[in-house]
Amino acid sequence: MRILRVSLRDFRGVAVADVEFAPEGVTIVEGPNEAGKSTLADAIDMLLADPSSSGRARVKAAQPAGRDVGPWAEMEFETGGFHMTYAKRWVRDASTELRIHAPVPEQHTGRAAHDRVEEILGTTLDAALFAALRQQQGSPLTQGDFGASATLARALDDAAGVRAAGDDDAAPLMARIEEAREEWTTPGGQPNKALQQLRDAAEVAEADAAVARDALARQEGRIDEHRRLTREMAQADEREPQMRERRNALAAELAAMDQRVERVADLARAAGDAAERARLAAAAQDQRQALVRAVEDGGQGVAAATERAQALRHRLGTASDGAAATAAALATAVDAARDADRARDRAVEVAQGMRDASALEFLEERNRLVAHAEGEIAEAEEFLAACAIDADLMARIEQAVLDLAVARERARATGARLVVRAEADLTLRHGDGDAALAAGEEVTLEVPSGDQVHLPGIARIGVEGDGEAALDAQRAAEQHLGELLGRAGLGPDDGVDAARALERRRQAEDSRLSAARGSRSRELRDLTPEELDGKIARARLRAALHEAGGAEAMSLDDAAAAATRAADYRDAARRGEDAARAAHAAAEEAVTDLRAGLAGAEAALKGDATRLAADRQALATARDECADDELETRAGALAAAAEDACARHAAEAAALERDDPESLRDRARNAVTALDRAARDRSDMELAAERLLGEIGHAGEEGLADRLGRATDAAQRVAEDLAAAERRAASAELLHQVMTRHRDEARRAYVAPFRAELERLARLVFGADTALEVDHATLQVTARSRDAVTVPFDSLSGGAREQIALLGRLAAARLVSGDGGAPVIIDDALGYSDSVRLEGLGAALAAAGSQGQVIVLTCAPGRYSTVGDAVVRRMDPSQGLEHDASAGEVA
Repeated sequence: MRILRVSLRDFRGVAVADVEFAPEGVTIVEGPNEAGKSTLADAIDMLLADPSSSGRARVKAAQPAGRDVGPWAEMEFETGGFHMTYAKRWVRDASTELRIHAPVPEQHTGRAAHDRVEEILGTTLDAALFAALRQQQGSPLTQGDFGASATLARALDDAAGVRAAGDDDAAPLMARIEEAREEWTTPGGQPNKALQQLRDAAEVAEADAAVARDALARQEGRIDEHRRLTREMAQADEREPQMRERRNALAAELAAMDQRVERVADLARAAGDAAERARLAAAAQDQRQALVRAVEDGGQGVAAATERAQALRHRLGTASDGAAATAAALATAVDAARDADRARDRAVEVAQGMRDASALEFLEERNRLVAHAEGEIAEAEEFLAACAIDADLMARIEQAVLDLAVARERARATGARLVVRAEADLTLRHGDGDAALAAGEEVTLEVPSGDQVHLPGIARIGVEGDGEAALDAQRAAEQHLGELLGRAGLGPDDGVDAARALERRRQAEDSRLSAARGSRSRELRDLTPEELDGKIARARLRAALHEAGGAEAMSLDDAAAAATRAADYRDAARRGEDAARAAHAAAEEAVTDLRAGLAGAEAALKGDATRLAADRQALATARDECADDELETRAGALAAAAEDACARHAAEAAALERDDPESLRDRARNAVTALDRAARDRSDMELAAERLLGEIGHAGEEGLADRLGRATDAAQRVAEDLAAAERRAASAELLHQVMTRHRDEARRAYVAPFRAELERLARLVFGADTALEVDHATLQVTARSRDAVTVPFDSLSGGAREQIALLGRLAAARLVSGDGGAPVIIDDALGYSDSVRLEGLGAALAAAGSQGQVIVLTCAPGRYSTVGDAVVRRMDPSQGLEHDASAGEVA
């Protein structure tokens, strides 16, 4: 395909434009932004893709803003031996016109024109190649995907001498294989809807057959269950008389056993009564013996209690005499302690006066230090309030000094280095000074751009270059530093040293302020200045009162020593008082304890005597009622009778236990419940048998066997259809895999011609030692090697990736020439390329244009100035297309 001309009317922001393109070589369409360059490319897309009746968003967007007109575009192009002019108007007064000039003239309008163009392009234009060779504005220049291009594949086959999937024979075969494969599977090899429906139908048919089998099996189970119930009911009828006879026999045995149990219970009650009588007799005998022992023990206790009471009376008299003596000693110790307290209080008063005087001196010294600290604080705060510099501003000044040094260095670096060798004596003037050079003497000068070197009377040498920006940066840095120094309160002549000195002074005053505040805080501690003044006033008052009291003048140490001695004497007197008080308390406590002990002993003696009298009276009364030997004889007889009754009960109980009455009772109870259960089970079996007869009759009417046969036949037919479909799917998948493998092998063979062509162009840009690695499926570069260093494509710089993407399109265009080719269209690319790379890219574009058509749309004319033999068209947003830069004609 070759695009010869594109004309626009009322298309977006373009009122009128007519652009002709060279059918061979490079055509560069230049113009500023919004001149309509990208609109040309969009119009080509709309002409080829969008019918005039289309309502797509991009079609509506092509209508000029604020104008009720329809956008119109026309393109003259050649493709596959056809030469045609194709025009469309959209939105308003929609129309389509097609004029075919060769090989046979034709004219079409409306939808027929659109369909005819699609028909021609479908047979003459490789759409995948046309899309891959195109780069649109606003999209990054990424690598084209050439793997889907059959035209490029055939060209590479011819170059490599192989036949691959792009051949005329292989492509239709692969299409038929894909069609057969997609009959039953998805492109990813998974079952498609048709195959899945067959599988679902097979599952449903098998489920229906399983349901029919289950229904027939349940019917057969009902019949077997009814037969079983009939047999079990007959067996139950046979067992019932035997179970009834067994129940009656066990009932008779249980009645006889119950009589024996009652007899054993009577013997147990008799034995218990006899044992209770024997126990009461033995208890009476024990009580009589205990009463005898109590009388004997009571007499001994009364005698012992009498002796204890007499001893306590003697000890109480002695303790009372000792308590009187300790009371007199305590009175003497109390008087001595009072005298010692008065002496100690006087000594403490004298010592406190001395301490008050010392505290007054200390407080007055603290007050003086506080006043000094407050003076320091006021001076420091006054300076800091007037100081305009701070740490942040100083840091910015230091950064500005550094920036100025860097700017000056850059200005010097971008300037010129002049080497002057005097051939005769001369004077050289540069900057603010002169230098005299003798003949033969040499000097080297660093001269920034824009500066001059003056040789008085001989020459004035000016330096020009690209360093103006560096000088501007230097002047800006100097101005910024001056502004910062002015903000710190310094003049332009003071310099950064003055700022540093001012910052050091600020830091020193700040430290002085902190130290003064710390000193004031330490001296005040937890007081305010007013509270400190109050303490001083109170200390002065106490000192005055002490002087007015007429105390003896002495040193603070002597007063403290006297107070200490008085305190020691007072403490000794108090210890004596405490000891006398403790001795008196101990004596009083001993007297109290003895009195309490005596009272207790006398009370115990009285109680023991009362109990002894009562026990003697009770013993006499009991012996009057029954003598001791008579009581003993009666207890022995009752014990023997109780032993005999217990023996009779034990014998009868043992005999009864051997016959196991509980087991007999359980058997009798079980016989009764078993007979009841048998009756219930017989009734339940009758009901179950009747229900099964009803279900068997109902199910028999449904024709379960016929239903199972039909379901089994249907499941078998669906299973056979599924097996056939899966065999066809597996065959198509296997054939697809084999063909894909062979196609990949062929692509690996024909990737070599593409890589060779691409490397030839790449060496124009990157150098003679450039090598590229290319993916055989997509024909995209995966890595670039230079100087024996290989870098993956994604790790290259943005400029290098963009350049390789363009070279790939140019290589593909060179390999596909003639009617099967397509134009390379590049819209505003190579923005990341430097001048050296642009020169190589210009040569590559020219080389590609020698065998095909290349169209470049750009807003940067100088970017493509290195392309030789290019036709340049210039567009102006206000005047349309200007003169042809290469041919001098008006397009």
